[in-house]
Amino acid sequence: MKRFIIKLALLPILIFIIPLILLFTVCPQYTHEYNASFIDKIHRLESINEPKIMLVSNSNLAFGIQSDLIEQEIGMPVVNLGLHGGLGNAFHERMPLFNLTEGDIIVIAHLTYADDDVISDPELALLTVENYFHFWKIFRAKDLPRIICTLPKYTYKCLFRFIRHADKEPATPTCYARSAFNEYGDNIFPRNEEAGESKPELRHPSANTICMERINEFYRFCKAKGISVVIAGTPIVSGLPDFNMEEYRQFQNDVENLAECPVISDFTDYVFDKKYFYEGALHMTNEGARLRTEQLITDLKGFSL
Repeated sequence: MKRFIIKLALLPILIFIIPLILLFTVCPQYTHEYNASFIDKIHRLESINEPKIMLVSNSNLAFGIQSDLIEQEIGMPVVNLGLHGGLGNAFHERMPLFNLTEGDIIVIAHLTYADDDVISDPELALLTVENYFHFWKIFRAKDLPRIICTLPKYTYKCLFRFIRHADKEPATPTCYARSAFNEYGDNIFPRNEEAGESKPELRHPSANTICMERINEFYRFCKAKGISVVIAGTPIVSGLPDFNMEEYRQFQNDVENLAECPVISDFTDYVFDKKYFYEGALHMTNEGARLRTEQLITDLKGFSL
């Protein structure tokens, strides 16, 4: 019985104390990975002390925007905060909180507005913020239990990477590396129609009250600070089996009915041929990113008027 009690007492040490030690000793271990671009995006955001444009969503923005064109046409600094769909909408929507300034314009461009208001992949979230504790304020109180429960798995992975000296620049350049991003937060890895075999799938977006009420609350918070929050369109692949333009019109109608913030785009203006997509329906080729950016500039200019 005594041995059992001792083993029981040691259990929390094995589960939590050792991971905490590892968190302070062998982490971070993902500094060259795709999600480490989060660090550079937030550093750029925090460095701009004037009204700016922040682009908020997942990799459809990371692989679909040329921020310098927006900056030239609108005349405001741009930060592309687009990151990774596995993190979820709620994670991305909190990224602007690192530096809000009166006069900012926050452009939300989600692929769908239906979620359950959680960090979709807590392990991926930990791989993103690692032990940069300044960034941990992106987590809400409700997120912390799942993050903490994921801590042992994350830290032991870091330990194995530390032993194998795995945290280094990839030998072959790839679009899924931190080095593929420019100073704005755009992924600038060469992407053309021939470079990646594009097999886009038809997506069926939707909107629910859970997601939209969170965005509405964020909109009200920003509005009180003199900050604009708007919703813009996202790339849609045309020419696929069962493609139905009416489905996207209905999606926009649902978003507009639930949103308190302005919807500045006609979603059907973002329909592009599949040749402009790279390795799926979320990421665009470099030319596709240019076309999508030009449409967003048109929408922003319309909103500014």
